[in-house]
Amino acid sequence: MTAARHIHATHWGCGPRLVLLHGWTMRGEVMGPLAASLPGFACVAPDLPGHGGTTGYPADLCGAEAMLSDLLSDGVPTVLVGWSLGALMGWHWLARHGRGPVRGMISLDMSPRPLPGDGWAYPMSGQSAARIRSRADWFRRDWMSAVLPLASGIFASDAGAPAFGLDQARRLIGSQNSAVMAGFWSSLIEADCREAVCRLPVPLLAVHGEQSRVYPPACADWLAQAAPRGKALRLMGAGHAPHLERTSETAAAIAAFACQVPE
Repeated sequence: MTAARHIHATHWGCGPRLVLLHGWTMRGEVMGPLAASLPGFACVAPDLPGHGGTTGYPADLCGAEAMLSDLLSDGVPTVLVGWSLGALMGWHWLARHGRGPVRGMISLDMSPRPLPGDGWAYPMSGQSAARIRSRADWFRRDWMSAVLPLASGIFASDAGAPAFGLDQARRLIGSQNSAVMAGFWSSLIEADCREAVCRLPVPLLAVHGEQSRVYPPACADWLAQAAPRGKALRLMGAGHAPHLERTSETAAAIAAFACQVPE
């Protein structure tokens, strides 16, 4: 029997709405340090399908699209803030549904196409397509051996971030279901949202960590140039999680962007 659809989300503050979409292997709670640095906004961070308390949606990009549609169905004007998988989810949704209630979008250290090929310069760093795809088998076979490499890869250094340390990342990743994570991995890595970015119906701010171990920082510049109304911000000292490693700078950029986008 399929579980009833239920979106488990964490809420902070009041004001204009920001929907904070977390990355693969995470949960909505990880966006807490960012939300705490955004006074004057109503921040909503759902658990993505397969990652926490949200139920009834397939744990893949299509399931995430359906969940976001339900979340936005109240019509409240919203700025999307998507970290990694969360950014891919936002581009995917906007390509299929148009603007809707979304006023703008911020992507946090994400490429619109994770796999290399076709001359694409900004895939996952230092990996072939075959190796990226093969990781799903590794995750299914021995998830716990993948936990530390995955956690370490989030940050610019092995020290982690002040707001979210390496041990916290390890515990959270280790608590996830290996088969579900492997399946979602296989879904997200095959995405290609480059055309979606080129036709994005809302303004985009691409924030990338200058020391990201996951995606080339110059991807921010590509996104800013490709989007009809795009801007880039590259943060020194940040890796794949600029909102956790450089929280105040990321929050300030998000707040300024959200205040400038049209209703």
